[in-house]
Amino acid sequence: MDITLQEKTKRKRKLTPGEWFEEYGSTLLFIVPTFIMFLLLTVYPILWVYKYMFYDYDGITKATFTGFDNLVRAFTRDPDWWQSVLVTFKIAFLKLIIEIPLATLTAVIINEPRIKGKGLFRGVYFLPTVTSAAVMSVVFSFIFSPYNGILNSILMNLGIINSSIDFLGNPTSALVCCTVISVWQIFGQNTLLILSALQGISQDVYESAEIDGAGRFKCFLHISVPLMMPTFRIILMLAIIGSLGVFDSVYVLTAGGPQGATTTMAVAMYMRLFGEGIPEYGYTAALSAIYSVISGLLTIIYLTISKKTSEIY
Repeated sequence: MDITLQEKTKRKRKLTPGEWFEEYGSTLLFIVPTFIMFLLLTVYPILWVYKYMFYDYDGITKATFTGFDNLVRAFTRDPDWWQSVLVTFKIAFLKLIIEIPLATLTAVIINEPRIKGKGLFRGVYFLPTVTSAAVMSVVFSFIFSPYNGILNSILMNLGIINSSIDFLGNPTSALVCCTVISVWQIFGQNTLLILSALQGISQDVYESAEIDGAGRFKCFLHISVPLMMPTFRIILMLAIIGSLGVFDSVYVLTAGGPQGATTTMAVAMYMRLFGEGIPEYGYTAALSAIYSVISGLLTIIYLTISKKTSEIY
C-alpha cells in the first residue's frame, strides 16, 4: 500500500532531468536509433522524390525547375506508362484469382487429420518465400526456355505439342509465366496463414454442426470461411500491395518484354532511370508519385470495403 502511494506521488510531481532520464532513458536508447534510420531511409527519400518531380534532372547536371511538366507528360504524352499500369493490374487480378483459392485448397488438404508430415509440408511450401526472386526467376527461365526447356520437353514427350513453344516470346504466355512465378513465390506464405486460421477454429464447432446434419462442404462454407475472414482480409491486402510492386522476377525473366507485355509500373520506373539513354530522375520521381497515389487509392478502397465486410462477418 505504502509503496504504491509513494510511486503515485512520485509520478504526480515533476521529474528532474536526471530522474526522467533514469526512468525513460533505456526506452529512448531503443527508439532513437530506429527513428533516425526511419527519417534517413524513409522520410527523406519520400521528400526527395516529391521535390524532384518538379525538376528536369539527370543526376549529373544542375536540376532545372519545370513545374508540372513531368506530370503533364505522364498523363498526356506517355502511353507506355499507362500500358505498364494496365499490365500491373492484369498481373494483380490473375494473382488474386489463382493465389488465394489455391492456398485455401492446399491449407484445407494439409489440415486433414489423415495427412502425415505436416511440418515437412509447411517447410516445403514456405521455402519459395525465403528464396531470392532473382535466383528463382533464373530457374524458371530454364523451365520456360524454348531450347531444351523442361516444360517444352514434358509437353513434347506427352504428345501435346509437336514443336517447342517460346513461352517468354509471346506477349500473352509471357504475362502468364510472370504471374505463375509471382504466385509460386507467395503461395506458401498464404497457405501457412490460412492453415493457422483453420487450426485456430475449435473442433467443437464442427462437431455441433455435424450433429445438426451439416456436411463437410457446408461446415467449410458456413463455419470455416466466416471465421477465417480476418485472415483472408490480411492476405488480400498483402496480395494487392505485393502485386503493385512486382519487379525483380519480371525484370530478370523478361525485362518487361516482349513488346512491353510484362512491363509493370516498377519495371517502367526502373527502365526510365537505369535503362538505356540519359537517366530521368525528375520524370521517374513524378511516375513514382503517381504510383504512390494509385497504391493509396486502392488501399483506401480496400479498407472501406473491408470495413463493411467486417460488419457482416
